Parts: sequence; structure tokens; C-alpha cells
Amino acid sequence: MVPRGRQTQMNTRIDSGLKEAGDAVLARLGYTPSAAIRGFWQYAVDHRDDAASIRSIVDSDAASMISDEAARKMSATAELRSLYAHTADILGIADTRTEEIPSWDELRDAWYDERLGRVG
Repeated sequence: MVPRGRQTQMNTRIDSGLKEAGDAVLARLGYTPSAAIRGFWQYAVDHRDDAASIRSIVDSDAASMISDEAARKMSATAELRSLYAHTADILGIADTRTEEIPSWDELRDAWYDERLGRVG
């Protein structure tokens, strides 16, 4: 979960009929449009390594049209995560559950920090 901090405002265009229908559904469920958007943004962050999951919400047709390149990258990512977990197990590093494995962005940022001498 991303910690709450400074807030920002978002503006978007949406078909008025879709907005009215969506507002009615959300109100019936006890949610505001803002709460729904925050929920989706949190879902995107929580599933950042699962493009198909996010695509299935944003565009249900797009989820079935993942390119061969995207599928190859997802497979490589899964393979690397498995290798990471296996290596951590061999080295005796505790708690190597998949949820705790750093994202690519976190690994990249740590690498930059190390290269730029910002570690420690």
C-alpha cells in the first residue's frame, strides 16, 4: 500500500450516460466517484506487475489482446521472480514470499542510489 501524502486533483472526460449509470451503482454500494478512483489507483499499484489484471479492468477486450512481446516479458518476469526466490532460499534469506520481492522500479531505484553513492 502506498502511504497517503499530498493529494492531487484529477480531471477526466467521460460519457455523461456512463457517468450517471456509474454514479448510481457506486451510490447504491456506498461509494463516491472519488473513492472508486482511489480504489482503482490502489489496485493498479498493488498489481503493478500484473498488466493483464489491470487491462481486464480498464479494457476487457485489451486483456485478451496482449502482444507476444508483453507475454514474453511477463514470462521472463515470473521466471526472474522464481529465480530470486530460489536464490534467496539457498542463501538462507528469510521471508521470500512473492509479495515481498521488490518491484522492477524499486530494484532500479536501489541500483541508481547505489551507483550515485546515496546508500547508507
